[in-house]
This record gives sequence, C-alpha cells and structure tokens, in this order.
Amino acid sequence: MNLFFDFILKKASLGLTLLLLIAIFFIAQISDFQLDASADSLVLEGDENLRYYQNIKKNYGSDDYLIISYQVKDSLITPKQLDHLRKFKQDLTKINQIRSVTTILDVPLFRSPPLSLAELASENISIDNDNANLALANNEFKNSPLYANNLVSKDGKTTAILVKLKNNQKFKELRENLDKMRTQRANNKLSNDQQLKLKIIEKQVLKNITTQNKIQAQTIAQIRTTINQYSNKAHLFLGGLPMITTDIVTYISNDLIIFSLAVIGLMSLILTIIFKSVRWVIIPIGISIFSSFIMTGILAYLGWKITVISSNFFSLLLVMTLSIVIHLIVRYREISQLNPNINSHQLIKDTLSQMFKPCFFTTLTTFVAFSSLLISGIRPVINFGWIMSIGVIIALVLSFLAFPMIMSLLPKAKITKQKTELRATTLLAKFVEKFGNHLLVILVILLIGSGFGISKLSVENRFINYFKQNTEINQGLTLIDKELGGTIPLEIIFDNLAEDYWFDEDLRNEIHDVHQYLNSLDETGKVLSIDTLMQILTQANDGKTPNGFLLNIIHSQLPERAKVQVLYPYLSENSGQLRMVIRIRETEKELKRGKLIDQIQHHISTELGFKQNSFHLSGMLILYNNMLQSLFDSQIKTITVVFVMIFIMFLFIFKSISLSIIALIPNTLPSLFILGIMGLLNIPLDLMTITISTIAIGIGVDNAIHYIHRFQHEFRKDNDYIATMYRSHTSIGLAMFYTSITVTIGFLILALSNFIPSIYFGVFTAIAMLSALLANLTLLPKLILMIKPKINI
Repeated sequence: MNLFFDFILKKASLGLTLLLLIAIFFIAQISDFQLDASADSLVLEGDENLRYYQNIKKNYGSDDYLIISYQVKDSLITPKQLDHLRKFKQDLTKINQIRSVTTILDVPLFRSPPLSLAELASENISIDNDNANLALANNEFKNSPLYANNLVSKDGKTTAILVKLKNNQKFKELRENLDKMRTQRANNKLSNDQQLKLKIIEKQVLKNITTQNKIQAQTIAQIRTTINQYSNKAHLFLGGLPMITTDIVTYISNDLIIFSLAVIGLMSLILTIIFKSVRWVIIPIGISIFSSFIMTGILAYLGWKITVISSNFFSLLLVMTLSIVIHLIVRYREISQLNPNINSHQLIKDTLSQMFKPCFFTTLTTFVAFSSLLISGIRPVINFGWIMSIGVIIALVLSFLAFPMIMSLLPKAKITKQKTELRATTLLAKFVEKFGNHLLVILVILLIGSGFGISKLSVENRFINYFKQNTEINQGLTLIDKELGGTIPLEIIFDNLAEDYWFDEDLRNEIHDVHQYLNSLDETGKVLSIDTLMQILTQANDGKTPNGFLLNIIHSQLPERAKVQVLYPYLSENSGQLRMVIRIRETEKELKRGKLIDQIQHHISTELGFKQNSFHLSGMLILYNNMLQSLFDSQIKTITVVFVMIFIMFLFIFKSISLSIIALIPNTLPSLFILGIMGLLNIPLDLMTITISTIAIGIGVDNAIHYIHRFQHEFRKDNDYIATMYRSHTSIGLAMFYTSITVTIGFLILALSNFIPSIYFGVFTAIAMLSALLANLTLLPKLILMIKPKINI
C-alpha cells in the first residue's frame, strides 16, 4: 500500500483533476434523478395478490382518482351553495388533464321524488337536470344506501367531489404489457429475446412514469389553485392516491434538499468548534458532499428511483464519509504533534498507512450490514441495501484519494496544540475501571427491558399517522375517513356468481348477509356492492324485494348513468364476478389489518358458507398489509444474517474467537435497544424504521473495529490492559466521540420533517449512534479488561 500512497501523493494534481472530472460527469446526471412514492413502491414484489389486484383493476378500473372534500357550515342543498359548487365544478373541468368531475349535482337520484320500478328505467332525476326536489334530495343523500356516508356525510354538511384524470392509453397498454411479461419472467417463461424486450419496455415505462408524474404534479397544482379560489364559502381538502404520492415526493424532495443542507451546516459548525480551523471544516465537508453527489449521479445514470425508504441516503452518505475523514484528520494531527519535524509527504503517508486497515475493515463490515437488506424480499428495502452498499465503497475510495491529494497540494498544517484528552472520554475510562461491574448489571437490565419491548413490537401502523396533523394530507384523510366512509379500499371478489345472481334468490340473500356483516364491523366505513342496488330497488318497490323476473327486466332497462353508479362497479358479466368495495377507517385506533382480514375471511367461509376458493380479498389494504407483515420476517432475517456475517468478518480481522465475541456483544445492544424502545412506545415497524437496526449495527461495529485496532496498537507499548484502555480512550476515543456526536446531531435535524417516518428515522438513528458510542467506550473495554483476550501484536 505504501507504493500506492507514494504514487497518489506524487500525482496529486493529475489525480485530483481526474477525480473532479469523474465527479462532474456524475453530477451532470443529477438532472435525471427521480423520486418514487407510487403505490407500487409500498407493496411486496412478487406478491400473488398484486397480480390478482392488477387483473381486477383491468375489469373495474383504477382507484387512482382524486377526492375533494367539500364541507359547509349549514346545508349543502341550498340554492346559493349549489351554485357555488356548480361554478367550482365548471372551473375544475376546464383543467386540461381532468377527464370528469362527479358531484351531488349530476348523480342520478331515485327518491327525489320517489320513483317506482317502472319509472327507474325512464326517469333521469338529478339536481343539474333541474327536475329534483331539493328537500327530498337532501334527505336521500343523507339516507340513501348508495350516497349516505359515501358521497355525502350523515349530517349533510360534507360531500365528496370525485375527480378522474385523463389516461394515457398507450402508456396504460405498455404498463399492462410490462406487468404481463414480469409475471412470465417470474414463472421462467421468457426467452432470451423476450427478456431483452422486457428491459427495453422497462426503460420506456420508466420514462413515461417520469413524464406522467410531472403532468400529474402540474394538474394537482392547478386543482389546488382552483380550490383556493373557492375556499371562501366551503372548507375544501384535496385527497386521493395521486395527490398523496405527489405530496410524498414533495416531502421527500424537501427533506432531501433542506435537511441535507441543514446537516451540512450543522456539521460545519461542529467541526469548527472541534478543530477551530477552516481547513478541517472545508476538506471533510467538501469530500462528504462530493461523495453524496457522485452517488446521486450514479443513481440518476442507472435510472434507479429513490423511494420513501432510501430518501435519506444523501444524509447517510454525508455522515459516513465524514466519519472516515474525521478519523484521518484526528490521526494526522496526532502524528504531527508526536513528530513535529516530520515532512508533509511522510505525515500524510503515515496517516494513510495507519488508518487504511481499520477504515477498510469498518467499510467492509458496514457494506456487509447493508448488504443483508438484499434478502429482505421487499423491493424498496433491497434497493436501499444496494444504494448504501455502493455508497460506503465510494465514501472509502474518495476519502483515501481526495484527502491525501488535497493535503499534499496545501502547505503542511500547523498543529500548535493538539488536544489529546477529552474530559468525556476520560471520565468513561475511569467509570469502566472503577465501576465496570455495574455495566454488567446495566446490560442485564437493558436486555430484559429491550426483550419486553420487542415482544410488544408490531407492524400495525396507520398510513394517516405518517403525516403531521397540520398537513393537508392528514386533515383531508381524517375528514374523508370520518365523514365520507373511510379511506383505504378493501375488495372482495366472488367468482362465477354474476349470472346466477339475477335468478337465485338464495344467492341474493347470501350476498345481502355478507354486505350487512361487513357494514356491522367497527373498522369499516362505507360498504358498496350489488346489494346496494337491491336496496335501492326494494325502496322503489314499496319495501318489497323484487323477484328474479322483475330484476332481469330492470337490470336490462336501467339508464346508463345509473348503471355506471350502481351496477358496473359491482357486477361484471364478462368475468362472471360479483365485487364488494369496503372502505376501511384509518382513524379507527383499534384497527389491526391482519386480524381484520383473517376475521372477514373466516366469517364469510365458515359462518356464511362460501367456499374458501370461491372468493378473494384484494385491494390496497391487502397489498399494504402483506408488505407490513413481511417486515417481521425481514427484520429477523436481516439481523440474523448481519450478525453472522459480521462475526465472520471479526474472525478474519482480529484472528481471535474471544475478541470477536467481545466486539460483537456491545454492538447487539443499539439495535435491541432501539427495537425495545419502539415496542415500549407502541411505535410500529414501518418501511423506514426497519432499516435503523441495520444502520446501528453497521456504524456501531465501525467504532468497535477502530477501538480494538487502536487497543492492539497501544498494547504493544507496555502490555498493560488498563493503561492501554486510557490511551485508547484519549486517542481513538476522541475520533469516535467527534464522529458520533456529529452524526447524532445531524440526524436529529430530521425531527423537523413533516413526514413522520423521517422523524422516527432521524431520532432513532441518533439514539442508535449515541448508544453505540457508549457501548463501545464502556462495555467493550470492560469485557476486554475482564476476559483479557490474547492481543495479537
């Protein structure tokens, strides 16, 4: 390595120029950097339910529409308020990308005035047709089996405006072809030529998604502008999946930019306080920024999208690169103080030689930790594992190239006074010597408390809780959830029953029983099915349920507008399916998705007599629940794999079983501690918090490797374990303290985010960093002093 370091230092100008050119190339790609918050990024890849859901959407249409909640103080059904709503709708329809707008003005009415069965086929009653009785319409909206607690709230003061966006038919067909080919690939049914074609289609879809997202964001911005113009006479909130994904991308973008800048600013301030030198601020901050920018450019070049999980990669790379450079700086200053007359070239070379091995091993263990995420089975988690695995390698390479090149081109740094002792680390060393046995008691208490907390850990979280209460998403979702029948859709599909439904009275009664059962559950809001039409027809038939003969006549003669509302979404004659749509209340505090799904399946099959394979539960609730439930398995698998791999790495690094075990024990605590806290505070695992354990382990073992490596080096001087501990605490302990405090404060910045998972990520990662620091400066040296493992010297 010395020859390589000599070469770097001799060719510093050329090397730095090449590094800058490489950096500029990748930075130039950042304009193509993309974020993804679509529903696809929140589901489990390879989930059979996902393929089924995609097929259902082909038959019944997508649930990707916007909902505007329109709330007034008094009644919706007054001439002035209806006129205001009418003008609002007209302005919405002027927006280019809006295909249709459905309101209480244009939906068909069946009881305003009451229509007989015969009149249902001939009359077309609606407010906009100017043939509706407004008093009766007001009553119908509040009590109709179709509109009550769905289109209009029970108190008649809130209504939903359904906004459907225009579809790009070519893109839709391309996406369907992509889904079909991916299914074939999963079943190993694609030839080599077809696999090449699939890659081309994937690139085309990626470009189209980017274009569609930009158009969607512009459309939503236009809708919000229109909403602001009409908020004087109504309380308006925008909701729906397209709006949520667009806003999440905005949150992620803001967090990525604002908090990265905040982390940079805060780290600069901390470095200024620690080193009191412009050089020791600009160099580490500059190298860290370039490392993160290069990784961002690589992602853009490869076409990899950043999701909710990987959105903090930039800040993570900043602090990981900074950690390496701070270790180099601290060692540089130590050597300079011990050898004041050493020339600049030799000083830099000695710094690199002494720090390369521990930094290489720490990077390797961090790489292993993040690589463990590749077995999670959750695509966004896997992608995050790849991003960080590549990123830590870039951090190491750039640090060991840029730092010596820059330092060799600058005059030798004047180190007039190097602080070799920090009160905090010295006190920790004294505590270990005098009260070390207490640490073991603390360890047992922490393990018991963490175990209890972990036993209470769950994945049952509410999507609405991802956003602060003052955000439009939270307020809009809460209003829709409470007043308009729930937010998250659950679908139940009954196969091969559509044709029999019109003739079989027993079947109609059974479907009615299912409908009523679903409607009785606390977690459900609005339930819609073909039974909703039956309830409307029963009202029109003086409270008598129509027989099969009448039903066949009516269903063939219903006006098209009525069929769109009450027939086509719930009965498909082409597929032979009956469909129920149930909206689940996210604001229901006792909601347990997995338990609810099992309960519904059990009741329909056991209590109501439907065969298990004759119906299927589908919808975003199922997909999201499958992904959440997989988090438990993923967490267990990744933590197990990472500990096994790191133990093997320790054996390779330390060449001692006892020392490897000693190094591993303190670094199990941060991850167990974090999981225990989450369980005790009833904070569920989600897509972001699942990665914290891996990060805690990855960075924690870095401290262990640095400490043990320095301990081995210092032990050569006198073979005195206690004296070696003190020297290690005042040397490498100093670098560990500086890096950990910098990282901790940097991550705490995320607590100011509007996105709750980002807040949890920042706070718990900060706690993990502090606990890892304390564990490696207390428990690790105590175990070394107690066991006295053989130190390879």
